Amino acid sequence: MRDTHTHTHFCGNAESQTSLPPSLPPSLPPSSSSLFRMSELAEYSRLIQKFDTCRTAFMMCRGQEDVEPHTRDFHNAFQVAKAMAAVHQLLGPEWSVFVATGPYSSQDTRHADHDVQLPEDAIIAENVQTSMLVPEVQLYILGDAERGISPVQQVIIWGCETYGCVLQTSDELLAHGIRVAVLVDGCTSRIAEMHDTAILQMSHWDGLMVTTAPSAIMQLTRSDARFVKPIIQILKTFAADWSTTQPLPELSSQRVGGGDGDPATAVSDATAASPVSAVTTAGDAATKRNSAYSGKGY
Repeated sequence: MRDTHTHTHFCGNAESQTSLPPSLPPSLPPSSSSLFRMSELAEYSRLIQKFDTCRTAFMMCRGQEDVEPHTRDFHNAFQVAKAMAAVHQLLGPEWSVFVATGPYSSQDTRHADHDVQLPEDAIIAENVQTSMLVPEVQLYILGDAERGISPVQQVIIWGCETYGCVLQTSDELLAHGIRVAVLVDGCTSRIAEMHDTAILQMSHWDGLMVTTAPSAIMQLTRSDARFVKPIIQILKTFAADWSTTQPLPELSSQRVGGGDGDPATAVSDATAASPVSAVTTAGDAATKRNSAYSGKGY
């Protein structure tokens, strides 16, 4: 198991590795101790770093086309890909790179299926090994100074299969000192238990966080005034697309606690909103708040 007491700085001008002290120095007075601890917590943020503090890679692992339709919730990976492609296009190549690998050639998937069009500048590589870090991809993840390619400091990853490609790629990225965020709502496996076990295993790794697509988007942009409005639109589109692929909730045959004993109806009892739609409410409020940055708004 990875050491959970060692933390590595991956974003910024320098990379350093230090260990959090097990306890505060006893010589510090209470007020100084509080400030010391706050500075330590701020230095080791648990969130995805803001997009303009380091370079981010969006990595999607594709499976075999004849297997994907039989994979549990495989469509979720494409819903997430659509949202992440939109975020990458918003941030631009200065701050991010989009990578997709799978057992296919780049000509087969430039205009991907499932209503997902990959970015025109996406790095698409054929991959027949478990990890996504084939030589062509390593070039854009680790960087190449001679070719003018900047390395990334954090990766947002999702796809098929959670216990295979996603898990092994994440481990290799961590070995290179790169922070990793696994989008659990975009990861799929043919067997539910294998997916769940892989997520549980990775959740204990230092330098890796398990999160969701909407949360990752909000962490990455941090309500930046330049992008509030388009980010809200991306989140709304994701919520709408997500709701079309989720199973309907089961209805009880009788109303519970209604007081009149009338049969339950789909209108009264089945209006379960998508969990991700909640982020748009907070986003709308953020739009109004950030409109103060410009007299004309956006």
